[in-house]
Amino acid sequence: MVVITMTCCPPKLRGDLSKWLCEINTGVYVGQVNARVRDALWQRVCENIAGGKATMVYSTNNEQHMEFRTYNSEWLIKDYDGLKLILRPNAPAKLPDVNTEELKPGFSKASCQLKARNKKNRFQPDRYAFLDIETTGLNINSDSIIEIGVIYNVNRNTNVRWSRLIKINGLVPQNITKLTGISNQMLEKRGVEIAKALKELSEIIAQRTLICYNAGFDITFLQKACEQNRIEFEADEVIDVLPLARSKIDSDEIENYKLESIADYLGIDYNDKHRVIEDCDILCQAFFKLNEI
Repeated sequence: MVVITMTCCPPKLRGDLSKWLCEINTGVYVGQVNARVRDALWQRVCENIAGGKATMVYSTNNEQHMEFRTYNSEWLIKDYDGLKLILRPNAPAKLPDVNTEELKPGFSKASCQLKARNKKNRFQPDRYAFLDIETTGLNINSDSIIEIGVIYNVNRNTNVRWSRLIKINGLVPQNITKLTGISNQMLEKRGVEIAKALKELSEIIAQRTLICYNAGFDITFLQKACEQNRIEFEADEVIDVLPLARSKIDSDEIENYKLESIADYLGIDYNDKHRVIEDCDILCQAFFKLNEI
């Protein structure tokens, strides 16, 4: 059983999901599909929901008999001794007397202050982590991550750069080697096990705002790898720069919304090799420049 809920989603995406799942209420989809289709649908949701929010819950063979994922949500997934729980915004501590005072919608004053403080902290550059991955292809079920990179502690003056090549079972396709410059020999000599890289990554991004370009692709690959290796994938928040670029740059002014095209439009220098640190650097510059438009 798979259940997907969405808010503020494009009509096109709703129609697309209806081909596979039954929409039992507005933005609520239920059905039974195999793991490959489920992961492909979630990737499609993350890539096309723009500024909307999405949650997916599905049956699986664990202690809770279920697993769930969120995208663009203020409700965060937390792992407590192997149990997945949801951390949600605080409700009002005390409800007013309905006979004497009107119940006002919204958060309590304390939770609003906490949210405002978190928002202020969240948009401080030294809490950002700019992330990119390289893979052997686009299929989450058959392709693998071959490189992960992050630039973090960015404060306009200091950039900490971290990246890892990942060993894989199989060969890197020639078209990927041509695109990225990553060869089978590089992975054999310098690659690390995916579990080791993911543990290092989880320590870096914990309590940070994770910034990606087309976040649905990167996050879906990373979440699946973490699930397979029983590693918690947790960031304070995920920001997708692709919707930001679309909101700031008119489609008539740009050929497409690939990161290279955004870099050209913003006057950012880049090379032709798709390596994670280079792409993270472009992403970092693009993020700040787009927010200045």
